Amino acid sequence: MEISNEKAVSPPGERFRWLYVFALGGDLRFISHHDTLRLFRRALARADVPVRYSEGFNPHPKIMIPLPRPVGIASRDEALVVETVRIIDPDHTLPRLQEQLPTEIELISCRRLESGEQVEPQRVLYRLDVHDMKLEDLNERVERLCAAQDIPIERKSPKTKQVRQVNIRPYLLDVRTTGDSVEFTLMVTGNGTARPAEIASALGYDQGPMNHRIERLEVQWSSTPRRK
Repeated sequence: MEISNEKAVSPPGERFRWLYVFALGGDLRFISHHDTLRLFRRALARADVPVRYSEGFNPHPKIMIPLPRPVGIASRDEALVVETVRIIDPDHTLPRLQEQLPTEIELISCRRLESGEQVEPQRVLYRLDVHDMKLEDLNERVERLCAAQDIPIERKSPKTKQVRQVNIRPYLLDVRTTGDSVEFTLMVTGNGTARPAEIASALGYDQGPMNHRIERLEVQWSSTPRRK
């Protein structure tokens, strides 16, 4: 009799970590990062995925989203890292987990991460929909933004309410108009990145109500070994 891989006993000290790639849209784009994690925790439990829990007085499931998504932004390329207590079969787990998720979330793939492999975002491609709010000189604004040496913006701390000026130009790799939209690529570094709505603001739009017009199209991930 063939024994399912999901029932295999894990060798002592071995970790089983899995990278789920998914898309998210519709009204769910308005839920927060923490609510997205909570949604997946419940779905994983209902799908009977053997998630590993932390030790201690208040154990919690070992799942994480490497690149939190700003509220309001839809995405075609999200990542979820899940650690399990034993090996699983992605071909069986993926459809079972999909059944427990809202229709606005589509699971795309699942693979096991190598020992010590870390998933880190490097570049992110966004699209800003401006089909009904075009600026007459949008092309010129895009050209000026590309040529700018600095793009100073103001950020307010949600805790202290203090305002500081940040130059987001180093994070902007390219920006271009494509029909009824503007596409731009942002670099993600250990020191941070630019917010998509800040690019919209730099073009002359009001960044406040812009997130629902922005979609994350693609993320370039860097899989690197863990530093010792």
